[in-house]
Amino acid sequence: MSHPLASGIIAAPVLPFRDNGAIDWPTLERYIAQVAAGGPRAIAMNMAVSEVSSLDLDEQLEVLRRCKTVLAGACTLLSGLNVTHTGAARDVSRKLVEAGAEGVVVFPPMPAFMGAVTVPMIEAYHRAVAESVDVPILAFQTYFASYPKGAITALAGIPSVVSIKDASFNVDHTAANVKEAAAAKRRIGVLTGSDTFILEAMLMGCDGALVGFAATATAELVRMHALAERGSVTEAYEIWNRLGPLARICWRAPIRDYRVRTKYVLVKQGVLPNFKVRDPFPTILDEDRRDIDEVWQSLRLDDPRFLPGGQPGGRAVRAAAA
Repeated sequence: MSHPLASGIIAAPVLPFRDNGAIDWPTLERYIAQVAAGGPRAIAMNMAVSEVSSLDLDEQLEVLRRCKTVLAGACTLLSGLNVTHTGAARDVSRKLVEAGAEGVVVFPPMPAFMGAVTVPMIEAYHRAVAESVDVPILAFQTYFASYPKGAITALAGIPSVVSIKDASFNVDHTAANVKEAAAAKRRIGVLTGSDTFILEAMLMGCDGALVGFAATATAELVRMHALAERGSVTEAYEIWNRLGPLARICWRAPIRDYRVRTKYVLVKQGVLPNFKVRDPFPTILDEDRRDIDEVWQSLRLDDPRFLPGGQPGGRAVRAAAA
């Protein structure tokens, strides 16, 4: 398991919008630079947290082009591939790579993968993407498209598949995935996508995380992973005991609203000018705002270390994680 995208923290940032629903390009460019300063292994755009389902393909491609320019090679840029059938997966994956994606995170195609998805279906779909683009592929199983036993073993047989994002939000499923990955003939990484128990998943054996919660506090999550990797559990929990309560509010039911909740956090940090989400996603509930404000104050989350880049420029945090 030597590929860089098989471990570490991969941040999935939000996508800022103007009040009229148009993408706020200047804010996106400033924000992506801040996330990159936090030192993640990669940045993944066109993911669920960045409202890929609300974007047309031209917008997805422009997001990649703009982020690629900002990053200028300083951080690997990934793109989610969120389509409904294999033909589109082949075509769109090529366009994403042409626009700047250095790796592809393959969403389960819905509704085909909803319910009793089989291992042959999973393998064939990812192999089609692998035959279309010459970049690393990260599989992505979600809480509403749970991959059965044998899926990781089959995916490990596709050379360009380097890891799988486990967003099952199920401890037993995460443990089973870690066990299956360890037994595969070719080891691929297991990256937790369960934002509510990121550190616990790492301590269970996940190699890292690909999470929307890393849209904020990126640098501290990178440091937390480094501490967990070297067995400094008490120090890792010093971070997670501050961030975990916020993550559990942002990713509570209805889980759909983690987008606007996360944007609200970024507004409180002064990173975004608003917490606009695209219709028909609803604005933040008063209850969510109140609970975020309460944990923000009680846990002193206004500390600059919890900004995406951590301390100014991200330098202090990267040094501590090294």
